[in-house]
Amino acid sequence: MRRPRYGTAQSAVRAALDATGKRDKDVADFLGVRGSTLSYATEESDDRPGGLGVNYLHRLALAHPAAAVPLAQHFAAMAGGVYQPIDTEGRVVSLFEHTSLCAKETGEAIAAMARAAEHGSAGNLEAAERETREAIAQMVAYLSAINARAEGAA
Repeated sequence: MRRPRYGTAQSAVRAALDATGKRDKDVADFLGVRGSTLSYATEESDDRPGGLGVNYLHRLALAHPAAAVPLAQHFAAMAGGVYQPIDTEGRVVSLFEHTSLCAKETGEAIAAMARAAEHGSAGNLEAAERETREAIAQMVAYLSAINARAEGAA
């Protein structure tokens, strides 16, 4: 079986299936569909209009939350945005520490973006993307911490 092209609905479905950590047969059994239906959902073809229905994907993501991530990333990209999971593992003990981490990650991201803009090498572009994603993740985690405090104060 060939891997679907990156950025297609089929690649998002394939990534969701892989994220469950289960064999395709087990996922098909869980969803109540045939294995061939699951295989068909990850096959790129102009001969068919559909794939695996959104209700099946919803059910899969409810049972295996990791399966929702590639789907959210796919649809966010289609909408011109990005999906960034919120890490609420509580690795940061205070808002002051969190603020300093946000400043650090943002500074690294800005520096990497400047290098990428100036040099444009593949390594610089990859570093800029990585550092920017880390900064975004830190900001989203900070926002989550603030929201948790606000809920506790209410």
